[in-house]
Amino acid sequence: MNNNITFKSSIRLVPQGEFNNIIQKIGRHNSVNYPWTMKESILSESAYTTRIFDCTACGFTDGEKVLLNHICPTNPENRDFKSITDFIKKKINLANNNLQGFILGSKTDTPESPNSSILFDKFIKFMEEHGIPFSMFKGSKYENNAAYLTSKDEWIISNPAITDSERTTHLSPKEITSKFFDEITISELDELSW
Repeated sequence: MNNNITFKSSIRLVPQGEFNNIIQKIGRHNSVNYPWTMKESILSESAYTTRIFDCTACGFTDGEKVLLNHICPTNPENRDFKSITDFIKKKINLANNNLQGFILGSKTDTPESPNSSILFDKFIKFMEEHGIPFSMFKGSKYENNAAYLTSKDEWIISNPAITDSERTTHLSPKEITSKFFDEITISELDELSW
């Protein structure tokens, strides 16, 4: 694990309306879109992707830029994970001491997408092999959206179940998030918040 990082990234849960306002400022040109292969990945100061269900959204940031991808497990082009990792290695410096990761997605009970969890787990293994600290949100019954804002060093997560009323309960963000995802790991370098 990289112990040289001195800043904490924020992971914030927001309702869909707030997410829509955020992505309008990011702009459509920084959106990772269908057919969700590495070709659609974005390397920018800020980026977003939507409709993450059985797919895996994976992000790498050094606090200055983010490489965000959204990989569909049913697309034959995404079966070669080596080509995915080769692409990542060309786009980012894996030796950067400030590099942090984010992984969201996967479904275990989707018969039409049997490779969903396998793909997600390959991203976890890649992060671990390269000593990249990361937070992960695995398995959800909702379509999720994710964005990263360099200006705030902040990941944003949204889905239809995250509402203003959820945020006003007395539960912590981690307790609320555990209602939406099967598995959650928050890096010691990240902070989950409203």
